[in-house]
Amino acid sequence: MSNFQRTLKRSVSFSGVGVHSGSVISVEIRPASANTGFIFQRTDLPNKPYIKADIDSVFDTTLATRIGSPAVSVSTIEHLMAAFFGFGIDNAIVAINNSEMPILDGSSAPFLTLFDEVGVEVLKEPRKVVVIDKVIEVVDEKNPTRFMRIEPSKKPLITYVIDFERAAAIGRQNISMHYTAKSFCEEFSFARTFCLKEDIELMYSKGLAKGGSMENAILVSKTEGVMNRQGLRHEQEFVKHKTLDCIGDLHMLGMPILGHIIAHKAGHDLHNKLARAILAEVSCRSIIVPSAKEEARFKAILSFPKSLSEIDRNLIGLAVG
Repeated sequence: MSNFQRTLKRSVSFSGVGVHSGSVISVEIRPASANTGFIFQRTDLPNKPYIKADIDSVFDTTLATRIGSPAVSVSTIEHLMAAFFGFGIDNAIVAINNSEMPILDGSSAPFLTLFDEVGVEVLKEPRKVVVIDKVIEVVDEKNPTRFMRIEPSKKPLITYVIDFERAAAIGRQNISMHYTAKSFCEEFSFARTFCLKEDIELMYSKGLAKGGSMENAILVSKTEGVMNRQGLRHEQEFVKHKTLDCIGDLHMLGMPILGHIIAHKAGHDLHNKLARAILAEVSCRSIIVPSAKEEARFKAILSFPKSLSEIDRNLIGLAVG
């Protein structure tokens, strides 16, 4: 168990295509000191401005999570944030020369591989944990069938339900899993983003999806089903990816969560809305620093891999990562 904050041992650099811009984007993820949290730096702009990646910095949740302001922003950060959760990273500086993260293969697995290459450094400052002590719920006012809530629980859990009536190949899927780093790495990290073929022309008309391809997303047709030649990585890949997005969005709280997250037909908007509600509703005594005496209580959410050698690579997640 790690009661202390963590960062990367050294910087890691990579590049890839932005799913919406189609541009080749360069990124360097740097170690950061304790209590830094997650900071993005736009190296392509004058003065190379910084953007804090936290709940309050989210200002747009259309198709992805976007932080900053209309003038200075970074979008599509949720897959990286989920990978930070899976590797137990609390602090990092992400230098990027564009307004969106590279999509890579559409999942979080490539980020985990990069983190594994440079390793993790344990810092001297303790980690905080959010302990949910009452039910907190948020609802889409325009569509009450879309909602999220979090309930008190002795174990960290996440339940996610999706229902895509427009595409039979996706349909209704649900999953309930332990909300832990190991479970994420093994069971969720590989799940790719997806879109409907019938939506592509509209996205093009809005200047979006210029870099999208079946190399970085699952393409689904209402009539033809999954169009990727190699098919799905898992029969529940769609709901697993939505869960991945949720984990990434909630990791901007900057603290592990002890509770049971329940999402029904949710998305980035409700993920952020729930995170804001958690910060607004939890009492100060519910954000705690676990002591050695409380190790058993928090073992599940404070156990992080030192490397991918601790992860079962025979599971489909990292077998394709």
